[in-house]
Amino acid sequence: MISNFAMLQGRWIGSAATFVFQLICLVILLIWPASASADEPKGLVVTPDDATRYLGPLGGEGNIADILATSEQTGDVWGAWRYTAEPKFGPPLHIHKREDELFYVLSGEFAFQLGDCVKIAKAGSFAYIPKNAPHTYKNIGSAAGELFGAVTPGGFEQFFMKLPGADMDKVGKLAEEHAMDSVGPEIDIADLGKRLATAPKVQVSNDAFRVGVLAPGCHPPSGVLDTLTNTLSDLGLVEGRDMVIDWRYSEGDAERFSHLAADLVGRKVDLIVAMSTPAALAAKQATQKIPIVMVYVADPVGMGLVASLAEPGGNITGVSDMAIKLSAKRLALLKQVVPTISRVAVLWNAADPGMVLRFKEIESAAEVLDVELQSLEVRRPDEFERAFAAMTKERPDAMFVIAEVLTIGHRCRILNFANKQKIPAMYEFGLFARDGGLLAYGPKLTDTFQRGAHYVAKILKGSKPQDLPVEQPMDIRLAVNVTTAKNLGITVPASVLIQADQSTTSGGQNCSRAW
Repeated sequence: MISNFAMLQGRWIGSAATFVFQLICLVILLIWPASASADEPKGLVVTPDDATRYLGPLGGEGNIADILATSEQTGDVWGAWRYTAEPKFGPPLHIHKREDELFYVLSGEFAFQLGDCVKIAKAGSFAYIPKNAPHTYKNIGSAAGELFGAVTPGGFEQFFMKLPGADMDKVGKLAEEHAMDSVGPEIDIADLGKRLATAPKVQVSNDAFRVGVLAPGCHPPSGVLDTLTNTLSDLGLVEGRDMVIDWRYSEGDAERFSHLAADLVGRKVDLIVAMSTPAALAAKQATQKIPIVMVYVADPVGMGLVASLAEPGGNITGVSDMAIKLSAKRLALLKQVVPTISRVAVLWNAADPGMVLRFKEIESAAEVLDVELQSLEVRRPDEFERAFAAMTKERPDAMFVIAEVLTIGHRCRILNFANKQKIPAMYEFGLFARDGGLLAYGPKLTDTFQRGAHYVAKILKGSKPQDLPVEQPMDIRLAVNVTTAKNLGITVPASVLIQADQSTTSGGQNCSRAW
């Protein structure tokens, strides 16, 4: 899960001897589980003069890798290195398929990204990254910074030894050789800086509202979530003046919503905004009195959140994403673009109750269109590789990706796989097509959050949730990535192109944070 991104921050203080002792303890902590089962693990001492050094392996000459321990030295158990990184340096978003990774920030300030979450790590911080987790890092300080890194099972010596500088074709081959896949771009420092910047201070009103937000992503809010606060401001509700927002992020782990919702209820917020079906279900379970505005919920009636769209009743109302009713149209468009398809793989999160309803709707549509479905369920980030392996072994004619928090957060991996394997695919939101997907049909995420803000404003100004009908997005858009179509050898029919509201020539690898 994205929540496996563990960050511990503190300072190592004391003498040089203390520092060395703590560093040795860290290494022992890393290798203890693995060394217990290894055959005759080897002990070693590496002094700075003995460490193998590589200059500029992933950038300018100021980037220096000191290999402290190799897999050969440790009996193929672990590897460790010290890395000096220039300002603004960082690799693209990538995954390791064979090892967990741990970093300790020796000096400077780094941004670490895992999935959609970006956290700032100053000197003294740890970052733990499990295998198969999309991740990257970047030096965001003004001077060179140092990282201590370790992997288990380890051994990056060959990777650094053979890395040929800026020849990206060769870099890609080496990454594949070492079971690494690049699945997205590097961290955008400029955008991160804007989101971490402190908002201008304004005088908070004595009678300011307190609004709780259950969000599926991470701090700081992404551009999509900014839409909510910006629209509220336009409606006369300025954060920090007219209202105080208590943001609660699940960091991709839907099971956290129950605890987060209970916390907001305990704080006696005036209203809860629940983003996603799991968030809305958790909010409803936590309170039947505090008004709840749901946003990006698949089927609120089918999920038992409201009595009906026209008369929701209770304390919940908001915006449905209308996804279930669009499933048949999406599958029909996919078959219109690729008429020969007879077998479609459906990638979906079976742990989300709303997605179960959506998959059933796709099954019904498939029967009408005479299409066989291959159900590929993912509940956690580490299950994507299993799904990809299944598609590689039993290749489908096309893929249908059901969009929710997990699949949106890991869309770089999905898009990378689909395009590499040349599998045409239908997605549910335009950002997938923008980032390299073939087709997308659905509402704009930003529109959904804008409409959610209107519900918040109405309720805070006196309206009752039960008196506000649930809205469904009416502006449904078709996006076609013509570059991806060309790469797949597909000629998109004119009858489809004429329906498209957006045709993009993006070549992929442009994924930015969704949440």
